[in-house]
Amino acid sequence: MKYLLDSNTVSYLLDQHTEVRHELEQALLRGDEVLLCSPVLYELERGLRWRTAQKKLSVLRGRIVPKFHLEALVEQDWMVAAQYWADARVKGRQLSDIDLLLAALATRLSATIITNDNDFVILPVRTENWEKKP
Repeated sequence: MKYLLDSNTVSYLLDQHTEVRHELEQALLRGDEVLLCSPVLYELERGLRWRTAQKKLSVLRGRIVPKFHLEALVEQDWMVAAQYWADARVKGRQLSDIDLLLAALATRLSATIITNDNDFVILPVRTENWEKKP
């Protein structure tokens, strides 16, 4: 199986969230492919820089990012994201460009997005939530 990590999932890894780390370890043990993409890294980097969270930036760059393959976007992904944006707007929803690009990439790769939010519900993508709510 292929998984794409959303920013909130990587944030949980930065915060050493036990359930998310366990699910990740299980996926890797099964031989699943777990991927990152540039839009997610951009979103994480900008947030950590804004908060001047140098320690978390160091952990992100030194320990988390090297564990995963960084999947590049292609022109087709941008066009699919544009269509997803238009479809969402018709339904009265405004999604972030990061989420639209992540969804387009997941579509091309037939990957499941690992996220804890509902932004993807109106898009034709699979999602899983690795955070277990109490």
